Amino acid sequence: MIDMRSLYEHSDYPLALQNFNSSTPKKWSKFQGVHLAVTKNKCPICECTLIDHLLTRPSNKSGKPPVQIIPTVDHYRPKMHYPFLEFQHMNYILMCSECNNIYKKSEFPLFGAHAARATNFAQLATEQPLIANPISDDIFNLFKVVTRRLPNSRKVLELTPKHDTGYFYEKALETIKLFGIGDCEINAHSNANIKALRINLLRSHFSIFENFINAYLHNDVNKMRIETEEKNLNSYGFFQLILKNQVEKLT
Repeated sequence: MIDMRSLYEHSDYPLALQNFNSSTPKKWSKFQGVHLAVTKNKCPICECTLIDHLLTRPSNKSGKPPVQIIPTVDHYRPKMHYPFLEFQHMNYILMCSECNNIYKKSEFPLFGAHAARATNFAQLATEQPLIANPISDDIFNLFKVVTRRLPNSRKVLELTPKHDTGYFYEKALETIKLFGIGDCEINAHSNANIKALRINLLRSHFSIFENFINAYLHNDVNKMRIETEEKNLNSYGFFQLILKNQVEKLT
């Protein structure tokens, strides 16, 4: 997951906000460019690339062309549950179309057995969302990086909760489950094509980071530097988490 907490300080954000406010009807896609600049053209959740070589998967509908995974900007708190936030720019978040439309959809669970959903701005402060928002949440207090071997012996790079109990644990765990970015065979989508795409992406992440991880485990700083430069690893949230020793098992 990519840390986006610098979004509102980005030099392009005021212009994006101005373009949004002057559009009729208001189009939250006006924020796509600045969101992509902050995420270095990746989905902040699954970290797939959102420019150039876009991911595709077979369509769920017979005879239809492959589905291309594209950048989308939509609501962190879904407008069906929070209509008063429909045009609130700080409620918008970039995701790939798979994370947004297939995994998250209109899901927005809250912490607590009897949690009340906010009906106005003032009540938002009392909510404890169970879906991480990389724009406002400290992802380094939620997640660690873990490598895991699948039953077919291939390895994946995933996220796991940093904490063992409490709200932050529940928030990290629910996010991981919802998006299938940890324990990917257990938290897999019921559709085989969607499941395969997510697992293959996490396998690809491991492949990209494999040499860096080996260098990290052996404290080979020079090799780490070479891998980082050659593969542009500093554009990944995984990279930042590893550098902060937010790791559980990398062997």
